[in-house]
Amino acid sequence: MVHFYHFWFIATFAISIQANHFRGGTITWKQINNNVSANGTVSVMITQTYIRNWSLINCTDAMIAAQSPPIDLTGKSGAGALLMCYDNCSTSGGYVGHEVPITGYCTDFSTALDVTVSQRSDVVNLTVGAPFLVAFAATGNRQLLAVGSSTGWSLSSLIDLRIRPDNGLINTPPVATCVSYISVPVNVQQTIQIPVLDADNDVVRCRFASGTSECANACPPTSLPTGTTRSSSCMLTITGPTAGNYYLVVAQLEDFITNASTNPMSSVPIQFLVYVYAPTNCTIKPLLASGMTSGDCLGAQVGVNFTIEFTVINLCGSGRTITDIATLSFPIIIKSALVQNPTNVSV
Repeated sequence: MVHFYHFWFIATFAISIQANHFRGGTITWKQINNNVSANGTVSVMITQTYIRNWSLINCTDAMIAAQSPPIDLTGKSGAGALLMCYDNCSTSGGYVGHEVPITGYCTDFSTALDVTVSQRSDVVNLTVGAPFLVAFAATGNRQLLAVGSSTGWSLSSLIDLRIRPDNGLINTPPVATCVSYISVPVNVQQTIQIPVLDADNDVVRCRFASGTSECANACPPTSLPTGTTRSSSCMLTITGPTAGNYYLVVAQLEDFITNASTNPMSSVPIQFLVYVYAPTNCTIKPLLASGMTSGDCLGAQVGVNFTIEFTVINLCGSGRTITDIATLSFPIIIKSALVQNPTNVSV
């Protein structure tokens, strides 16, 4: 079996801000073995990725390398919580009573961005043909920053183990990742492309989340500035009107068999914060370069260390300093410290 992993990164300048500990995330799933029959059982891996504040939820390279201990959520939202069935629970195929925890293991961190990323993957054995909805919901935290209230938020994922009519297999849902927060300059229109991957090469559409299960009381349009739009391909166009404000992007990714299809085979969440900052004299983004291009697929040998080197070029001169490259990756990826080029202070 071939497994595909992906990671997302962004070069950042340090900006000192105050934020609450939960910043968003995603919930996805996939069948482990697609050799299934009707009314049989299938092993399903449910993967939860959440982003929190590093200053409140600690993460270290040692925790990443060992994948132990799990992050400490004592006194925080989600402590001891389970990923609960939210809808169609009578047809959950055995998930009810075998719910998985939400507390994950550290996969990435950035002290400059005050970010800790956690992830956990759990395998559950479920009945083929089961369609149901799971959700992680709580009160407080990030929507207080974005919408000015703390009355509740939610992420939900539709798990549908019915056999596809086109190929006789169980569907594999799309996957999306995004660092949270993303900084945008005040009063400057920005576009944010959310990276999306679908292993079945299905038609994937993006929409804003809605309703209690998908976003509770942290839904658009309240969570976003006026005039924010999104395309079906997950291109977000946003203009932040006030420096210092946060906005919450809550979207659902859904896959369809054809362009004409109207009923999604799955629906997975992607949620992240956008922070609006007052720019200095230079607003040019740093340039991130490597020996590969965006979307490349690289092979790695099992049990052998694999290294990727990135070069970051500061296009703003001595007035700005690059402090970190934030990453969103799969487990056991270790990031080294930045090394200044001795002959070029911009690299």
